[in-house]
Amino acid sequence: MEIRQLRYFLDIAQTEHLTQSAQNLFVTQSTLSHGLRQLEEELDTALFDRLGRGLKLSQAGAEFRAYATRALKEIEAGRMALADLSGLQSGRLTIGAIPTFLNTVLPATVAAFCERYPKVQLEVRDLRAGPIEDQLMSGELDLGIAFHPTRHGEIETEPLFEERMMVVLRKTDPQARGQHITLKRAAQLPMALLPRSFATRRMLDEKFRQAGAEPQVRVEMESVEALLGVCRHGPLATIVPERAAQQMPDLHAMALTAPEVVRHAGLLWRRSASRSVAAREFATLLRAALIA
Repeated sequence: MEIRQLRYFLDIAQTEHLTQSAQNLFVTQSTLSHGLRQLEEELDTALFDRLGRGLKLSQAGAEFRAYATRALKEIEAGRMALADLSGLQSGRLTIGAIPTFLNTVLPATVAAFCERYPKVQLEVRDLRAGPIEDQLMSGELDLGIAFHPTRHGEIETEPLFEERMMVVLRKTDPQARGQHITLKRAAQLPMALLPRSFATRRMLDEKFRQAGAEPQVRVEMESVEALLGVCRHGPLATIVPERAAQQMPDLHAMALTAPEVVRHAGLLWRRSASRSVAAREFATLLRAALIA
């Protein structure tokens, strides 16, 4: 089994088309077909079902995909370990972060990392907490940045910071008074919130339930930035992490109290995976940026 065969297999699994994958991999279609056929012969199983001119992962292929992804990640980690000996002069680092952190926590660290290690290719994926954990488990990510606790026991979390949840609304709103607001009072405001598919929304619903209150949710949107935009233009309030609220000085923010609602942010690692020096260095730069 060769590395190139695994790369061929994973690209075809994504495109489900030989012609497109051949273009992606800069090889001829016959070379790609031959490499895939060799892999299937070695594994003694069909990894794809042939559907006309297209391909679809077979049950065996879907099972093998996760292992192939992890294998290539471990090989890349080994290559990075060797690159580390020469001062991170090559390699690739893939990070997953929840959308809020992409706009508030990460930009300075990404810029600092790229300036310090220009030959390391960095990919930062905009993901929800669930997919971050899933892609860490499958080996697609080297590092995750999200709120915790996590769902998977195999995900190890390193605390970064705590962040209060804030009620945000227009400064001209009659309810925009003071620096704090109780959960019961916040529940009386017409709200725009994230859908229940988001961990933050489920946490807020549970906090309201514990306080014996039910929020008046009028709008659900899958973006914190969109929620803040709606609040800027209309008579709705929203609840977002403190760093997101701080990005909108034209809006009025009040910390939730009775009880205080806090989210815990952290670095997420897969316990059984090796940590490349590139990932560790990015984590070090991120910690330093948060302290500054």
